[in-house]
Amino acid sequence: MTDQGRSPKVFRNCLIQLLAVTLFGGFLVLGMPDAHASGGGDEAETETPETPPEPVIPETVLMPDSIALTVVLRKTGTIRQMVFYIWLEASSVAERKTLEQFEPKLLNAFLRELQRLMYRDTQNRFDKLEEGKRNYKYYGPELLMPPPPKTEEELEAEKEAAEAAEENGEEIKAEPPFSPFQPTNNRYFTALQNRLLAIARGIVPPEAIRSVQVRQFYDNWPGDKKPGRR
Repeated sequence: MTDQGRSPKVFRNCLIQLLAVTLFGGFLVLGMPDAHASGGGDEAETETPETPPEPVIPETVLMPDSIALTVVLRKTGTIRQMVFYIWLEASSVAERKTLEQFEPKLLNAFLRELQRLMYRDTQNRFDKLEEGKRNYKYYGPELLMPPPPKTEEELEAEKEAAEAAEENGEEIKAEPPFSPFQPTNNRYFTALQNRLLAIARGIVPPEAIRSVQVRQFYDNWPGDKKPGRR
């Protein structure tokens, strides 16, 4: 074949090669998918998600065994089983020993009061709610994280303030220990905690106990039919 016959074919080959080089260059300019985004590549660094710190229970908090009670309505024989998890918060680490000493007496007093209160509550739920919809669960608010430790400058400033107050015949009251409890928005359990605190302060020295916390509650109505069942 003559050179004139080959020239169109050669021209096409050159054009194809030129297009291929252009496309490849454009691919390099655009870039490959990020190795971190795709999860591939030997050099990809995997970041381990940080585990959120768990709240610390201060030494001022006492966590007794749960209180279980059963209520039986007189007229209908309806049974309601309940479990309370109640924590005691001492005013100081030293006062914790006082609460430990009186713990059995406190729990017995709580049980008697809960039997009285929950009978009325059980009757009310039985009258107003349909069978299978009477169960109730409660969880106290999440515990607060403790504040960061004080710096040397803060400790030194507190020391100087205490010395100055002592020279002037004054007294600076120490800050109360950290409390991990925040108020609950449930009015019923707010009132219940206040009632149990009043009972506790009638048993132990009032200044020994700071709060009573209902951390969890759940109940069971064994005679009720489950929703959707006949």
